[in-house]
Amino acid sequence: MASYVVSNDDVKNFLNLPSMNDQQGLGFAYATDEAVLKKLIPAPLKLMAPVVCGYVVHMGKPTFGGPYLELNLFALVSYKDKMMGAYPISLLLHGPGAESGMIAGREGAGIPKKLADAMELRRNDNSATATVERHGKTLLKVDWTAGELNDPSIMKQFAGQLALGKEAEMNSFFYTYDIDQHEDGSNHFNNVELVATQLRSLADQVEPGNLSIELQSTDDDPFGELKVLKPLGAAWFHFDTSVMFNTLKLEKVDTDETMPKLLTGRYDRGFFNPKATSYKI
Repeated sequence: MASYVVSNDDVKNFLNLPSMNDQQGLGFAYATDEAVLKKLIPAPLKLMAPVVCGYVVHMGKPTFGGPYLELNLFALVSYKDKMMGAYPISLLLHGPGAESGMIAGREGAGIPKKLADAMELRRNDNSATATVERHGKTLLKVDWTAGELNDPSIMKQFAGQLALGKEAEMNSFFYTYDIDQHEDGSNHFNNVELVATQLRSLADQVEPGNLSIELQSTDDDPFGELKVLKPLGAAWFHFDTSVMFNTLKLEKVDTDETMPKLLTGRYDRGFFNPKATSYKI
């Protein structure tokens, strides 16, 4: 019988080893303004290249809910010149399991996730298109045509993650934090900490090709800030398995310096702008 009280086993199994299996879609990369991208990366992480990477994929068999579509925009960064990995700037989700995916990522791991209004991923023979819409605008439109990459050298950066039939590991850097409500009703952030989540993935399909990409902005999602200077390439891929298997707590960071770079990826401006309104019935 359903109950608001669950067993201790249910508590122990909450978000235990989340896995995003049967993951298929478009991965892409483009060159952007280095100065702008650097400003978005919180210390102590350091930008490795003026490149925005991303994907739009269908998460077919997540272990924490139904299937959904997901967009991710991330930068390649380093930590103390010892660890390298991805720093996600914005993830948008849409579909039956999108709410579960957002909660699992944002509240469970500190990942910058929000819900999109509409997403579409479509493939036809040797071409594919992905679109992401939010608040009345098409934030992202990606077109892929199988064949030559715009810049073949870009594959060197992804050779490990996209090696066919070979399990690959990748680090993703996130910032976790607490929100405390004071007696007067005000909320404050504290305990901001840099963590690295280690992901183990197995690719069984990779098809490189040419990239065409367009970006737009809303006040809540400034995708256009990361303007496209040069498309580098794209690939249609499939991950059979993709498992978060380890989390490393790296160091506490300054709250006042870090939180201004974290909010937009996680919350709309209505959370901190009293004049913000939106009506849709």
